[in-house]
Amino acid sequence: MIHTTLKRAAASALLFPLAITAAQADWRGNYPVVTIGATTAESQAATIDRFQPLADYFEEQLGVQMQIQQASDYSAVVQALTAGHVQLARLGGSSYAAGWIDSDGGVEPLVVPAELDGELGYHSVLIVRSDSEFESIDDLQGRSLAWADPNSTSGYLVPLVSLREDGIEPNDFFGNTVFSGGHEQSVIGVLNGSLDSAFTWTSRGDNTGQLRMMIDRGMLDREDIRVIWESPLIPNPPYVVNGALPEEMKQEIADFFMTLHEKRPDLADAAASGRTSGFVPATHEMYEPILGAVQELRDSRRQR
Repeated sequence: MIHTTLKRAAASALLFPLAITAAQADWRGNYPVVTIGATTAESQAATIDRFQPLADYFEEQLGVQMQIQQASDYSAVVQALTAGHVQLARLGGSSYAAGWIDSDGGVEPLVVPAELDGELGYHSVLIVRSDSEFESIDDLQGRSLAWADPNSTSGYLVPLVSLREDGIEPNDFFGNTVFSGGHEQSVIGVLNGSLDSAFTWTSRGDNTGQLRMMIDRGMLDREDIRVIWESPLIPNPPYVVNGALPEEMKQEIADFFMTLHEKRPDLADAAASGRTSGFVPATHEMYEPILGAVQELRDSRRQR
């Protein structure tokens, strides 16, 4: 269902309005600084290295400063966005859905990166060390598993729902389950042997995602880990804005991203956490299946 929704949304995205009327008041006076919220996919130093050149180019193109603000977890970024403390953030589908629910629709998906083949999705994957004996989820019974973060789409929501659909209750099946604090920590835990397995995210051919980021930074030799489970397609993480921002501001930020690959493909790749063919408009429709899963998980917790 997610894959079908993505195809419909990709077609409707072509209708995204590009024109900005001259009558609209300029937004720069009220927003001389645009703050972007960064999540815990990488360390603070790596996040700054990734986003600072993008921030510098943003200021060059739009005439306002971009400030990078990293939070300790996904929920902190969502709260900062919904409260208006940050204006822009890249969120996974689960975090976007949580923000949309908590703010009564007060956040909006703006743009989303496309894969090299034009696809708009990625996968949650379960990884183990390649020299381990684990070949399937069944082999991990009684062993340790790391989730990334309670608000992570690929590091918690999608695999949790998938396991339960297959009749596996993680807390009963695995010997120990932990939240690592982020995708990078999960992968490192598997590499150093402190974790038997962990959920993280990657796209086809590892073009984008946590594995690509760590490979590019020399932190991971892809041959050192093995993927033993892969989810259905998940809609790519969108850049999300607070819905109360001026429409002209939202449009100019969207245009900035959608022309980024043509003008600065290196920065487009950095903004996409890997390799991208460019950014396209994102729509709420793309993330409705994820929103439904988030709401269902919340309802089940209340019932318990």
